[in-house]
Amino acid sequence: MSKQQQEIEMHDVQQQDTYLSHLDLLKEDDSHPIMWLLHILLKACAFFSYLFLGYFISNMFYEMIILLICHGIDFYLVKNVTGRFLIGVRWYTDLSFHGQEIYKYEFYNKGEVNAIDSTVFWYCQFGSSCLWAFFVFANIFQFGLIDIFLAGIGACLNWINLWGYYKGSQEQQKKMRNIKQFLAKKGAKYLINQK
Repeated sequence: MSKQQQEIEMHDVQQQDTYLSHLDLLKEDDSHPIMWLLHILLKACAFFSYLFLGYFISNMFYEMIILLICHGIDFYLVKNVTGRFLIGVRWYTDLSFHGQEIYKYEFYNKGEVNAIDSTVFWYCQFGSSCLWAFFVFANIFQFGLIDIFLAGIGACLNWINLWGYYKGSQEQQKKMRNIKQFLAKKGAKYLINQK
């Protein structure tokens, strides 16, 4: 290998190390403030559209389309992006051969979840789910069928995400207990075999 090729390879490695160090600076204390902002902004965008879009757009059809798009983007990004970064879990459903729905989970963080990330995620998710349910019940008393429909979609999608992550967190806790028990048994066998 010539000296020029070695310099090029070394330069590439140094660039990668610099890139990784910049990423480490962005993830100080494993907190994700950009993901908090995205998570909160998605919820706020859907609420703003529901409450105030009628003042800016006179056509109810366009208002419904924009709100449904906001609900869809919120559901998709919370399910696939912010949940993965803030609590380290991504969930999806699959159908079994017998037609039963099975929740499946992908766990991304090997260690502990950051307490701040987790708190922001769970409070926003639970709070928005309750607020959408409140809007549904408030519109039932006002007999606003379209508003019941729009708030109902928001409530359903938020509660589905909340349920999926709740089941995932239970499964994560069970998985961690099983790993601890397995490691304890292996450690005990190793100590017994040492003597």
